[in-house]
Amino acid sequence: MLKTRPRQPASHWQSTRRLTLGLLLIWFVLTFSVIFFARELSRISLFGWPLSFYMAAQGLALIYLLIVAIYTWQMKKTDQRQPDREQQ
Repeated sequence: MLKTRPRQPASHWQSTRRLTLGLLLIWFVLTFSVIFFARELSRISLFGWPLSFYMAAQGLALIYLLIVAIYTWQMKKTDQRQPDREQQ
């Protein structure tokens, strides 16, 4: 016989969507602001390089990795709050 999987509460999907939309908003704002304010950021120097160059070359990549790490960490916490399910 086939066992039916219990339905997951809507709160799990709401928190997943909220987390995803929040992190995508942070991603968009950071990417857009670095590109839009590149001239102003180039006046600031970081380790001998203009800040706009540093952010485009290395800084945003590190921030993107941080966003992925936050997503993974938060999703693990969200999934642990769910009742145990059978593995298929």
